[in-house]
Amino acid sequence: MSRIWEALKKAERQRAAEGRAAPARDTAPPVGDRRRILRYRYTVPVLVYGSGTDMQPFHEQVETLNANKDGCLVALENLVALGQRLILINVRNQAEQECRVAHVGERAEGRAHVGIEFLHPASYFWRRQ
Repeated sequence: MSRIWEALKKAERQRAAEGRAAPARDTAPPVGDRRRILRYRYTVPVLVYGSGTDMQPFHEQVETLNANKDGCLVALENLVALGQRLILINVRNQAEQECRVAHVGERAEGRAHVGIEFLHPASYFWRRQ
């Protein structure tokens, strides 16, 4: 877990050095309901690492609701913001992927449906070992 923490901290330092006001966030283009490719119902346990809207680091283990080579949809308890960078780890094969929040749905029962987009397409991320 320390290498993930170090990667998050390094990214924050780089963004701060570039003079961005919110070090853990990036501006995201508006996202509609259109997808480049369809998502498929695919349930995989994943670890989500990031910083909450209060800038406090968090990690949460959840299961995907659906997925494709470009990302996934999960239900998170932690508050996240559109464009925020996260690290996702597939618990089954230990694959890691840097990603960003592409959609934040309304909260229901203490969780929000969050669309997560990989920074680079990664079909290998979903493979079993």
